[in-house]
Amino acid sequence: MAIFTKRRHADSLLELKSAEDGLFKINHIYEPEFHQDKYVDACIETSKLEDSFQIGDEKYIAKSITRGKQPFYADNEDDPDSLFWEGMVLPDGTRLIDEDCKENVCALKSNSVRSGFIDTSLARSVTREFYEKNKDKAGVKKNDILINSTGDGTIGRVAVFNYDFPAVVDGHITIVRFKDPVLAWYVAAFLQTETGQNQIYRYINGSSGQVEIYPQDIGRIWVKPCEREKMSRIAKSFEAACKKHDDFYKDLKAALYDI
Repeated sequence: MAIFTKRRHADSLLELKSAEDGLFKINHIYEPEFHQDKYVDACIETSKLEDSFQIGDEKYIAKSITRGKQPFYADNEDDPDSLFWEGMVLPDGTRLIDEDCKENVCALKSNSVRSGFIDTSLARSVTREFYEKNKDKAGVKKNDILINSTGDGTIGRVAVFNYDFPAVVDGHITIVRFKDPVLAWYVAAFLQTETGQNQIYRYINGSSGQVEIYPQDIGRIWVKPCEREKMSRIAKSFEAACKKHDDFYKDLKAALYDI
C-alpha cells in the first residue's frame, strides 16, 4: 500500500543562498515521494539534537560544496591499453608512482563511488592540462567526501577519497571538503546510516529516474553529534575498512599477474 501524507505547499519550497548553476532563488522539490514523514522527520529530529550541525556550516567546511565537471577523457574507452594515470594499480598489484607529475590524472565517475568506498578500477583519465585548469572546481584531495548526486539507483552513495594522488570527479559527484579529516570520515559514515540516507532522499529533485540532489541541499543535512573520542574511533574504523578494500584489489591483481 502506498504511503500517504499531507504537507503544505510552502513546506516544499527551499530558499537558495544564491542563484549558482542557473537555479532559481526558490528551489521547489518536485518528487512527492520524498515528502513522506520518514524523510522529513529525519531532518527535523536530527536538527533538534544538542550540538547537531549542518554539513554546509562554514565553521567546518574548507570550501564551498560543489559538483565536479564533465571530463574530457584522455583515454579511449575501447582501448584498455590507453588507460594510464598516476596512482592506478598496475597488473602486478603496485601503484603507478609519478614523481615528475607528467602522467595523466585519475577521473572518477559516479560508478566509482560505491557505498562506503571508491572503486578506482572503474576510473578513467584526463590530461594534466585538464586537471590543472579544472582542479579548483573538480579536483579532489585526500579526505574529501564524495557523494553521488544524480541518477535513480546511484544517488546517495557516499565514500571518502583516501588517496594521495590527484584526481577529478565528473558533474554527477558532489565534493564536500572539511577542515578536520576526522570529522570528514565521521560525517561520511553518518551519511550512510538510515537517518543520513533519509535526509539525502528528502532533498531529491526530479522524477522518472532523472533525479538529483543539489550541493546547497546537501549542505542542509543535519549531522548527529557525538563525543570526539567516539568520532575518532568511528573515523579510524571506517578508514581502516576502506584500506582493506584497496589492499584486496592490489592483492588480487598481484595474484593473477603470473597466470
